[in-house]
Amino acid sequence: MEQAIEGTSYSSERSRLLSQALGGKRPNRSDISKRARVGERTILILLFVAGLLSIFTTAFIVIFLGSEAVSFFQSRAWIYAKMIVVDQAAPPVSLRSDREGAATSTSANLLLDLGDLSRVPFPPGSLIQIGDEIMRVADRRERSIVVERGYLNTEPQAHPPGAPILALKEDAVKTLEGMGDEDVRIALPENAADSFAVGDMIHMETETMRIAAIEGDTLVVERGLENTTRRIHQAGTVIEVERRPTLLAYLTGTRWQPQTGDFGVLPLVQSTFMTTFIAILLALPVGLAAAIYLSEYATQRVRAILNPVLEILVGVPTVVYGFFALQFVTIGVLRPLFGVDIYNTLSAGLVVGIMIVPTIASMSLDAMRSVPRDLREASYGLGATKLETIAKVVLPASLSGVVAAVILGISRAVGETMIVAIAAGAGPNWTFPPNFAVGAETMTGHIARISGGDLSYQSVDYTSIFSIGLTLFIITFLLTQISTYITRRFREMYE
Repeated sequence: MEQAIEGTSYSSERSRLLSQALGGKRPNRSDISKRARVGERTILILLFVAGLLSIFTTAFIVIFLGSEAVSFFQSRAWIYAKMIVVDQAAPPVSLRSDREGAATSTSANLLLDLGDLSRVPFPPGSLIQIGDEIMRVADRRERSIVVERGYLNTEPQAHPPGAPILALKEDAVKTLEGMGDEDVRIALPENAADSFAVGDMIHMETETMRIAAIEGDTLVVERGLENTTRRIHQAGTVIEVERRPTLLAYLTGTRWQPQTGDFGVLPLVQSTFMTTFIAILLALPVGLAAAIYLSEYATQRVRAILNPVLEILVGVPTVVYGFFALQFVTIGVLRPLFGVDIYNTLSAGLVVGIMIVPTIASMSLDAMRSVPRDLREASYGLGATKLETIAKVVLPASLSGVVAAVILGISRAVGETMIVAIAAGAGPNWTFPPNFAVGAETMTGHIARISGGDLSYQSVDYTSIFSIGLTLFIITFLLTQISTYITRRFREMYE
């Protein structure tokens, strides 16, 4: 009773003193909560301004990327018109002269007679001709090649043993005859007209023309378009043709070379996803295992040692990771074991995986430590072992956080630049099925390489950077939205 009275008097005294401090007015809870603390308004204003800046910056980036990407699809490139001719400098090669050298109309693997040659002279992607059929080399082996039959609208045919194989190459289309300032007909070499279509815009020296008709190997053109002046052209003048990127070609093309009229972004997207796949394949089990150990098995002393060690990986510059991938992983490990190229997506993906391990581990660790201990003790009370508790209680309860960590790691891998720029290679390369042992250029690596060159403002190469940047932004934005949805959908709330 005496303690209760003392407690009451103490409470009354505290209330009286608080009232005096507030000017004699008896306080209530709502008055205290509404009264601003020292500097609180300033902090609130700064937070509000920071939020607005974040929103406006994001909106500006999206609008800027979008406008420049639109400029890319409105730009055009003048490229040399190409025709397929026989490469006279290529060494003589034929099908094997025995019965096994015969090729049916469906044969994809051709056995070769190389003569004195030590290796097959036809690299993947090159064109060859046997009889009247043109083929594309898909792969070359020790003494044979794998081909795609019936290329360039030719019909697949059976070929006898010993049939000669002609190597083909692309050559610029040149005029056969001179052209006066009043002439409207351009004479071309045999079959060169196949490189053009009615309505194409062409360019000869400084004059722009439009093809009005094609008559055999002759082009009928409209002269002096786009305020250019008609002029005399000598025989042998190279003809350039206009090429414009389209959304369909951009999304479905398998060759990226804007300056030559190839606008397919798939090689860059494919190599980006290849390195990301390898990275997640390494980082997911390692990062998740590290999080489980630190959350469920490690003592406080061990956790205090391992946590900083894990976080050190975050502070290592990515350029150091890149040279580590090139010098140690590729040259020291992968080349001796698997014979990979000096630049390859495998080593780049492995090192990107090492880099994102701390991201997945730390976020997964936070998610697991947020699971109430009562759930673990309830599981132990039902007779479950520690491993069963982790698999059936802790991981399901922290699933949303773990998935969010994985998706954030994927986004980090997709956006990585320096590692892939140093270790993966510097040329777009479409491979199907995907080949991790050869070099390929990712979207970020391509942007870094092209941006360092001497680009003309508003050229097709310049604007292509922003179309790739917008594509990269869309991919990471979709990953972020997926992460947000999964986090909200599977979040567990505990009291």
